[in-house]
Amino acid sequence: MPDVAVVDVDERVISTLYAAGRGQSLADLATRHSGFADAVGEGDVLEITLWEAAPAVLFGGALNSVGSGSAQTVSLPPQIVDTRGRVSVPFLGDVAVSGKTPDRIRREIVGRLKKMANQPQAMVRVAQNNSSNVTVIRAGRSIRMPLTGHRERVLDAVAAVGGTDSGVQDISVQLTRGGIVRTAALETVTAEAGQNIVLRPGDVLTLLSKPLSFTALGALGRNQQVQFSAKGMNLGEAIGVVGGLQDRRSNPEGVFVFRYQPVSALPKGEQDKWLGKGYASEMEVPTVYRVNLLDANSLFWMQRFSMRDKDIVYVSNAPVAELQKFLQFVFSPIVSSVNSINDLGN
Repeated sequence: MPDVAVVDVDERVISTLYAAGRGQSLADLATRHSGFADAVGEGDVLEITLWEAAPAVLFGGALNSVGSGSAQTVSLPPQIVDTRGRVSVPFLGDVAVSGKTPDRIRREIVGRLKKMANQPQAMVRVAQNNSSNVTVIRAGRSIRMPLTGHRERVLDAVAAVGGTDSGVQDISVQLTRGGIVRTAALETVTAEAGQNIVLRPGDVLTLLSKPLSFTALGALGRNQQVQFSAKGMNLGEAIGVVGGLQDRRSNPEGVFVFRYQPVSALPKGEQDKWLGKGYASEMEVPTVYRVNLLDANSLFWMQRFSMRDKDIVYVSNAPVAELQKFLQFVFSPIVSSVNSINDLGN
């Protein structure tokens, strides 16, 4: 028999599981910094135009064109931000632009030109955004969505990829940012403004349409596989949707949930046991959560026990039910024989 971690559900266990479930929220990835979408980055293409009031001192050569009021205008060729985060501007040499907004770059160029040009002015525009993008993945389609000063959010990315290919209730949104991965139901993102967070360059947004389900077995109203929405379902709802416990057969002390769980998610005592066997904290082990419905607190615990995809809910038979099954097995042949003799006599 393989080793299995058996965990009796109590307030401490439920608090740990509930906190882990809330850790899947997108809201904790929200950031107060809002200027990253405007910042110029490596690979971006900039268009820089310079003006100098007459009489032009610096830009009075043949390459210049005459603007309004006889101001001299110079439109530089498109500048690609190099790997050092710089572009080249005549008379200024290399100008560091990476991480700066176009307005800040404009002000820095004007500030440096004032020492050598007559009332210089500048305009800086991002002609091609190659650094501030979000990758959006959906079954059958993927895009790179450029970020702008509009502060695009999660639902903007969903719309940009063409929406969903099934009902909102069946879709989960997975956001990968650096080494952090968070998953939330699309239904939750649409209902809670705090989940519809501002995206950042380099984010990867994936729309998952895999249906979620659990299997109900044992002394329940129905033994079957049940699908549930991406928004989730708690243990109380799961037992209710299959008809609840059978009054005469079920053992209320024996409600079990079977799943694979990372060692790090187990109670401290169970963690030490598995770590002592050579398991790493991120490895998953077969885990059984046992709920005793005779404890009144369990009714509240079940409301905070979130079901997961491929969970198995099992309710054991009561000892009385096992005795009844034994008596039926022992006495049913005798009863059948008596009935047969009576039939022959008739």
